[in-house]
Amino acid sequence: MIRVHGYLGQVSEELRADVAQADIVVGGHRQLEALGVGQDRRIELGPLAPAIEALSSVGAQGRAVVVASGDPLYFGIVRSLRRSGLQCEVIAAPSSIQAAFAAVALPWDDAQVVNAHSRGIDTAVRICRSHPKVAVLTAPDRGIVQLVRGLADRQKWFVVAEQLGEAGERVRVLSTHEAAALDERDVRDPHVVLVLDHRPDSPQAIGQVPELAGEPWTRGPGERQPGTDVAPDGTDREPIVGQVVNSTRARAAADHIDAALGIASRRYDGPAARGLVAAWHECDLIVSHLALGATTRLIAPLLADKMTDPGVVVVDGAGHFAIPLVGGHVGGANELARRIGEALGATAVVSTATDSLGVPALDQLGWAFDGDVGAVTSAILEGEPVQLDRQRLWPLPPLPANVAPDSARPVAKIRVTDEVADPHSGTLPTVVLHPPSLVVGMGCNKGTETDALRELLETTLAEHHLALGSVAQLVSADVKAGERGLIRLARQLGVDYRTFPAELLDAQSVPTPSSLVKAQVGTASVAEASVLASGAELVVAKRKSAQATCAIGRIPARGRLHVVGLGPGSRDLLSPRAERAIRRANLVVGYGPYVHQIRDLVSPHAEVLATKMGTEEQRTQAAIDAARKGLDVAFVCGGDPAIYAMASPTLEMGTEGVDVDIIPGITAELAVSAILGAPLGHDHATISLSDLHTDWDVILERVRAAARGDFVITLYNPRSRTRRHHLPDALAIIAHYRGPGTPVAAVAQAERARQSVQLSTLGTFEPASVDMNTLVVVGSSTTKFVTSGGGRTLLVTPRDYHWMSGHGQEQEADHA
Repeated sequence: MIRVHGYLGQVSEELRADVAQADIVVGGHRQLEALGVGQDRRIELGPLAPAIEALSSVGAQGRAVVVASGDPLYFGIVRSLRRSGLQCEVIAAPSSIQAAFAAVALPWDDAQVVNAHSRGIDTAVRICRSHPKVAVLTAPDRGIVQLVRGLADRQKWFVVAEQLGEAGERVRVLSTHEAAALDERDVRDPHVVLVLDHRPDSPQAIGQVPELAGEPWTRGPGERQPGTDVAPDGTDREPIVGQVVNSTRARAAADHIDAALGIASRRYDGPAARGLVAAWHECDLIVSHLALGATTRLIAPLLADKMTDPGVVVVDGAGHFAIPLVGGHVGGANELARRIGEALGATAVVSTATDSLGVPALDQLGWAFDGDVGAVTSAILEGEPVQLDRQRLWPLPPLPANVAPDSARPVAKIRVTDEVADPHSGTLPTVVLHPPSLVVGMGCNKGTETDALRELLETTLAEHHLALGSVAQLVSADVKAGERGLIRLARQLGVDYRTFPAELLDAQSVPTPSSLVKAQVGTASVAEASVLASGAELVVAKRKSAQATCAIGRIPARGRLHVVGLGPGSRDLLSPRAERAIRRANLVVGYGPYVHQIRDLVSPHAEVLATKMGTEEQRTQAAIDAARKGLDVAFVCGGDPAIYAMASPTLEMGTEGVDVDIIPGITAELAVSAILGAPLGHDHATISLSDLHTDWDVILERVRAAARGDFVITLYNPRSRTRRHHLPDALAIIAHYRGPGTPVAAVAQAERARQSVQLSTLGTFEPASVDMNTLVVVGSSTTKFVTSGGGRTLLVTPRDYHWMSGHGQEQEADHA
């Protein structure tokens, strides 16, 4: 009979009794010494073969004891014994991993465990890079010192647990910096290491209960949305991007992609099959630098569900193409391919029908949905009539002309509603879209469980035929800001949780106030008042349970008006936010040259209104009117919309009933400053010389004040065919306060193909060379010319940093 005992520093009476009766005892040197086993009966573990041979010779009537470190069933010797045909009894003990987590009171059901004895330190380092909570069973020369070296570029916390259960037990919690300073001679063996993203006593380190042991965090079925995954602390996290590389060229391309996208991807270097499989299980998005066919063959056995599979993009060896292979929509591969294409100057080969034809994917709007997405999408793509039943003016992305409320003889239907609707109740294939339009106000007793709150919410919604999928926000009073049940409910629903101060809630006019509630929390209403304070219209008055109250409001359905700054004209200076607004707009409005500048970004199913100079009032009104009809409108203008552009007249004309979104752009002034060097490095003033909207006397007074104050001055609209004296007059005023050697620069067509730069001084500058497409920059008394590489002359206005003058280490904070 073979009995296998787990051992973690403590010798039990049962183990002593078994050892006393055993013919042979197998174990490590430390265990055998602690048990006092004589040389005639002991077999010290090293290579397993001699131990297994000795155990096999014991026979049915003999007795053998195996002493295994920690739990013999967990990375232990029992597997080898069983594979050799030996039967045994097992007396388990806590594993060293279990004891290490217990020492810092940290749950470990969501931890990854790596055995450095068999896998090596490189595997352990790779897993530690990929997961927020990892336990490493160390081995000689494969311990804490080697782990810290491999993770030197990561900010981690290390729990070093030495000689657990023994008299010399020691558990240390070390930061990356502290761990790097460890003397290898000061680390006792045996030891295990926990590698964590967060200090073990922090709330973030606790994690969440996973569905499967070892998951670093969990997602429910169909909840996978790139960029909205939940980290262990309950906050949103960025998608994890992995790159599979196996050559010098691929590594360089991966570095280029990281730098261009501003990410730090996980690298899977080495054998492609192993790397791609590991990335599949650990990442949200994968960039494969293998051949398309090879990637396809490797991932084919891994495919499970498009709602949970990661997105995979294949980049060819020359970097000419970025090809989404799987997970185009849900996995985010199409968008990643576009980003890689823009970053590398490559072509994104997007083959999904909706993307290639410019049709929005109904299951990718970010709204809850139900129904026959495939059949309805097919009808849209085939150009067949599809009925659009939109209950309210919730903005939708641009749809083709065959999707309309009055479609004759429709073959499919799209219903947009925040009410409960059965997509299978009619004869047509139907998709029901639930817009995020409902606000739920709740109050509750302290400590109310999430299940009770959810039951009340779902009952209230069901009684009024409202869809759970349309809940966009959960709101309450400030006194409930830390109420765990409400916080968890919001997390379950995937919505924001917001609270309001009692005085704001008490100012709301509600249908069912309560004097008891006011006495307790300072407001006569929590649920109803929170809904109203959020800006929603109350549609369901307060409903009560024994523990909580619930009210529901509807966010008014309004069109959106994005006033979009396009920057100075260069595409790479257009912000991603501006690009998204243009791509999603139902209508794009703007001055003709500006619309032409971004015409390729406009959906083929969107309308375009491009007007001439002098029609500012008409296009502004057209944009506002379209938004009031429930459309998503992009009103484009050059530079920044709030600086001498269309944001101010838009707001002045009145935007009641419209959600306005001002999207900043890089102004001509900032682009010009960058072209010239750093003339705006200190205080500066910006003045338009156009007197179409401002009296000329007022403009001159502003020029005089800026000159007197020794500001660097940027002059917009300096000279036109009819306004020839404005710039000379302004320069004459400035010359009264500054010397003739003051630097002056004029930049025409900044960041465009016909860009030109003129450097001069206040005494020699020629205004006749300037037109309306030029900005003039006049330096202050400290602005000077400097020389860079190739003899290029640049402008700089010193910031007067103390350290530039050698006055010690004092520095003035840069608030630019």
